[in-house]
Amino acid sequence: MKYQIVPFEPKHWDMIEFRDFEYLSMGNFMDQMKQKIEGSGPAFTGIAGGQVIGFAGVAILWPGVGDGWIMAAEEISKHKIWFVRSVKKYMELIMSDYKLHRVQTTVLHGHTDLIRLVEFLGMRFEGRLSGFGPQGEDYLMYGRLSHV
Repeated sequence: MKYQIVPFEPKHWDMIEFRDFEYLSMGNFMDQMKQKIEGSGPAFTGIAGGQVIGFAGVAILWPGVGDGWIMAAEEISKHKIWFVRSVKKYMELIMSDYKLHRVQTTVLHGHTDLIRLVEFLGMRFEGRLSGFGPQGEDYLMYGRLSHV
C-alpha cells in the first residue's frame, strides 16, 4: 500500500467519503468547516492507495496559538496507525514552523477514541465546554503547549 502526505487542497474535500461521525457531530455546519479549513492555516491530506482518507491541520487563531482539527473518511480505520503517527509528526512540524506555543482542540464528550487520539498527540484535558456543540452537546477542551 502506498501512503502519501500532501498539502491540503480544497479539491480533496470533494474526494473523501466522510465518516458518519463528521455528519452527526457537525450536521449542517459541514460547509462552514470547509470554509474554516481553506486558507486558515497549514493543513495536509493523507492518501492511502490513491484514496483520500483524511485531512488535518491547524487554524491559526492569532500569533502563537492554533486550533487543531482532523476530518476523516470511513476508510481511516484501515490506516489508523499510519495516519495518527503522521498527524503527530506534522503537528510538531507545524508548531515549530509557525512558532506556536499552543495548539488546542475540542472533542465531543463521550468519544473515548478521540480522547485517546488527542492525548497521544500530547494534548492535556483543560475543561468541559457545556452546550458547546451545534446541537447543544458538551465538548472537552484539550491543549498542547510547547516551549518556543
